[in-house]
Amino acid sequence: MTKNLSPDFADAVRKVERANYHIAEFDAAAERYFSKRPTQVTMTPVVRRGVHGFAVGDRLGFPDKGMALFIGDIVHNLRCALDYLITACAVHNGKRTNSTEFPFVKAGGRKSDLNKGIYKARDADPRAEKLVWKARPYPRGNTLLVALNELDRFDKHRLIVAVASQVEVEVTTGGYNELPMDRLKGMRRKGRTGFMPVKEGYELALAVDMHFRSEIVFARGGPLAGKPCLPALKAMSGAVADVIKTFEDEYGTIAFARSLPRT
Repeated sequence: MTKNLSPDFADAVRKVERANYHIAEFDAAAERYFSKRPTQVTMTPVVRRGVHGFAVGDRLGFPDKGMALFIGDIVHNLRCALDYLITACAVHNGKRTNSTEFPFVKAGGRKSDLNKGIYKARDADPRAEKLVWKARPYPRGNTLLVALNELDRFDKHRLIVAVASQVEVEVTTGGYNELPMDRLKGMRRKGRTGFMPVKEGYELALAVDMHFRSEIVFARGGPLAGKPCLPALKAMSGAVADVIKTFEDEYGTIAFARSLPRT
């Protein structure tokens, strides 16, 4: 029986494809939620601590747990794709696979700490170890890969990754009783009601127009806190695809990863 001349990285690519599928699901679910106009603004100013202004609140509850489940599936598939690279190299090398994985340095660690975890790739071969170092999976190296690993650890071993809705609100007011039009901007974050003070003379003015710019962000207390989820997830998918390409190039395999669309 002829031995394969190179490792099979196709399963790693399939895992990225699956992650991209869940990214599209996440995007569609967010779009459906925000299309229902879940944020509301008072039509006339209210008084808060003696100050007149427009209050911003939620009209619909935010499905944070449901949205977070998408993220768990996405980061786990991407993290597995990297492990599959090392496993494929170990299988090709005739070594065991039960202790192989793509090594990472946890957030707060140093580049030199990768020496402690590189043994996880030892059953592959020296080329795989070299490619792990090239990927720079340590803080101040490839920050996207480090964030991916932290999110996966957070999701698997602690809690569902917390997410929150964030809405930028723009209200146009005035336009009668010789009041010139005025535009106010505010922010609505999950758990916090926004408030946009009005200028003197606008205490009874109506909100004549409203615009909302909505997105889902990683919540406090976890990796990437405050960062918009969708662009971060897409960027992490691209970072993993780039690592797969380096393995394909090094081992001369079919370049499946190059066919992955940038999400």
